[in-house]
Amino acid sequence: MRPDKRINAIVAYRFARDSESNDIEMHAAMVMSNHLHLIVTDKKGRRSDFMRDAMGNIARARNRDLGRKDYFWDGRQYCETLLLDRDAEERKLLYVWLNPVLAGLVGRAEEWPGFKILPRDWGTTIRVPRPDMFFSDRLPEFVEFTPQPPPGYEDKPLEEVIAYFEKLLKDAEDELAEERRRQGRRLVGVKRVLATSPTSRPRTREERGGIRPRFASKNPEVMRAAIALEREFRSEYARQRERWLKGKKGVVFPCGTLWLRRNAPITCCEPDGCEAGLAANM
Repeated sequence: MRPDKRINAIVAYRFARDSESNDIEMHAAMVMSNHLHLIVTDKKGRRSDFMRDAMGNIARARNRDLGRKDYFWDGRQYCETLLLDRDAEERKLLYVWLNPVLAGLVGRAEEWPGFKILPRDWGTTIRVPRPDMFFSDRLPEFVEFTPQPPPGYEDKPLEEVIAYFEKLLKDAEDELAEERRRQGRRLVGVKRVLATSPTSRPRTREERGGIRPRFASKNPEVMRAAIALEREFRSEYARQRERWLKGKKGVVFPCGTLWLRRNAPITCCEPDGCEAGLAANM
């Protein structure tokens, strides 16, 4: 996914179309050369469909663009983390936006030439044209979508929320710039990024840990509550599924039973409106 006009057009069209069709609200995005980060709100429990639609179509279109047929994505399931409070949201938003800065590629998030959603994009409707060379004429010629600020800031004017996050981002970028100056490190720069072959690969493999956090919060009480809630769901789901398979009457699955609800005539509890979690970082 080395940035260029074609991959940016592909990604923009698929994110616009698939977020709208799956009722996904997008808050942040940073598409790097070999991975991507998204922060979204899943309003209808359809983020798996969104990821399937968007990532599958991005892979097919980019492979066609590059004249290749090999696997595009890692074979493992995508990793998602539920952000449980505003502090977790702010930390993860900064992490997503700062990815190319932390990697020493550019000095500011806005300088990254790949597809991105930054605070300045919130509340602005983006009209994305269909890349005709990759997608069928049966698809819409244009798709519109509007990135939104994350949940939890509805009590403030949009302009104030944008300014708040832009300042957080600038302060973090300034701090990283000062750290680079002290260490005498130089940036790779946009010119060298764009000159890289999209089929190249690093000579060494990055060591990665095996931690795939399900939740994010520095508040121990919030974390414990979220973990307990998920365990309770899994236990109740297993119990009700066993009863359902045995043909018992009056089976009611817990709220959050998604796939089975779509594909079988089952009954689920209504949401209680106070579950932990604000947004998902994928």
